[in-house]
Amino acid sequence: MQPLQHLTIALCLLATPLATADDKSAPAAAAAPSQPPTKTPAIDLKTVLEKGQASGALPEGMVVRVSACLGAPDGKTARDSSPAEFKETWEFTAGQIHCVRPDDSNEERAETATRPQLQSLPFDTKHLCQELLAGKAIEIKAAQGQGPEVGFIGSHYKAGSRSITVVWQGETILDLGETNGPFLKLYKETDARAFGALYEHLASQARNAFKAKPAQVR
Repeated sequence: MQPLQHLTIALCLLATPLATADDKSAPAAAAAPSQPPTKTPAIDLKTVLEKGQASGALPEGMVVRVSACLGAPDGKTARDSSPAEFKETWEFTAGQIHCVRPDDSNEERAETATRPQLQSLPFDTKHLCQELLAGKAIEIKAAQGQGPEVGFIGSHYKAGSRSITVVWQGETILDLGETNGPFLKLYKETDARAFGALYEHLASQARNAFKAKPAQVR
């Protein structure tokens, strides 16, 4: 009887399915949790400007742009010689100032239409970070001023737009502006006065530089 019993046990073992590594009945291995994409930390305007102030230079890779497109002279403040429209765009970079769009509303500047768009001059820009801080650019950006909303303080115009933009390594880190055109954006009076003073301070440096020296056309 023993040989028969051994044969029966052997047949039973052969009939039993063996567990394999790819047995579908085995529980699936837990998938590794996906990692969230790494976020690039936001660039802090105050930190960048303070570093530029401490170094005594406008950092390489920084562009400070001031631009205006104004019209409708304000009869209360306009000078007799004020044109109906006023346009300008200036860009400051390390050691340079660029005339992107001069005031082309005056007849005496009509010939600029035949010139290349970008003209440049060597310019000492090392104080610009300090001037942006002293001009309360950060406070204006926070938009926590007091008083009624007003615009174009320090200008002879009452319509259009003005802006101050700072670009750092291709990213806009400051975008200040006022407009009462198709879209309305004005500041509370204290911020509006600070914005007007800062805009005029920056733009007048560019205007005076180009009046004093011939531009290098690029």
